[in-house]
Amino acid sequence: MHRSSLSILFILSVFVGMILGSEPKCSYCNKSIDGNYLTADGKSYHENCYRDHVQPRCEYCEKLIEGKYNLLDDKMYHPTCYIDHIIPRCDICGGPLQGTYLTDFWGNSFHEQHSSELPECNTCGRWICGELTGGGFELSDGRHLCGICNETEVSEDFLLESSIAYVRRLLTTNGITNLPDDIPITLVDQHRLKQLALSYSDAMHGFTDHNIQTRNGRVVSKDSHIYILSHLPLTMFRAVLAHELMHVYLFERDLDLRSDIREGFCNLGSEMVYKDTRSEFAKFRLLNMEKSQDPDYGFGYRKMSQLLDKRGWRYLLETLDEID
Repeated sequence: MHRSSLSILFILSVFVGMILGSEPKCSYCNKSIDGNYLTADGKSYHENCYRDHVQPRCEYCEKLIEGKYNLLDDKMYHPTCYIDHIIPRCDICGGPLQGTYLTDFWGNSFHEQHSSELPECNTCGRWICGELTGGGFELSDGRHLCGICNETEVSEDFLLESSIAYVRRLLTTNGITNLPDDIPITLVDQHRLKQLALSYSDAMHGFTDHNIQTRNGRVVSKDSHIYILSHLPLTMFRAVLAHELMHVYLFERDLDLRSDIREGFCNLGSEMVYKDTRSEFAKFRLLNMEKSQDPDYGFGYRKMSQLLDKRGWRYLLETLDEID
């Protein structure tokens, strides 16, 4: 946006044709000017020709512009027309967005101050309010869930069962096979997840507890129990489930990998779900993974994802214990 004085100099002059030897001609109608006239940018005009055809008009109200104006994309506006009708509006409060403002992943633009006034949804990153998300909730463990994410949150058994079948099929397609049947899956709040995981990262949304029973130094049974945060949107729940099932895959094959390789590999399960879903929410979660600065869930994931893109699943699964 630019604000300046109208760069047209109005000069009202009286010229006597006899003194000049000839009458000036109007640059608009090309007729002789007898009496008073206006000049602008070195050209002369009849007063009515200038007013009706040359003098700039507001692009919005089409009335004449005199004095200050706002310029946007080479179009001129009265300051009031610009503020009331042209300037972008805040998607939260509806006020004009003048100066610095923020735009989120979802295309919502808003005053910077709102980011410190409103809670942020822990799963989609939107600022929770009636205008953007239809409201939202604060869960008992301190997490915030917006109204949009709440529409598909996983807390019912039928969503759990359908998700298990979907994720297992997806993993099998890419060579993640022979996972144990009937792996227990429990929904927990964030406090319980932190207790289970011991070393907790903000990038964690699930945890898998592994148990081995031995007799006389020999392994007689192995089992896993998956814990996932409650109230996750369906797509995110499935991505977390895929991540945890990748942990089970490594455990069943006795692959004890370095943490960045292990979590990076398991995040390929989440990537698999998000790429298969192709929703805007899935794109948002993938972007979070791609930008994460966590040494395991971010840098480790990107390392494994690049290797997967370069060599494919078969190579990756055959050389997991050799990756440095």
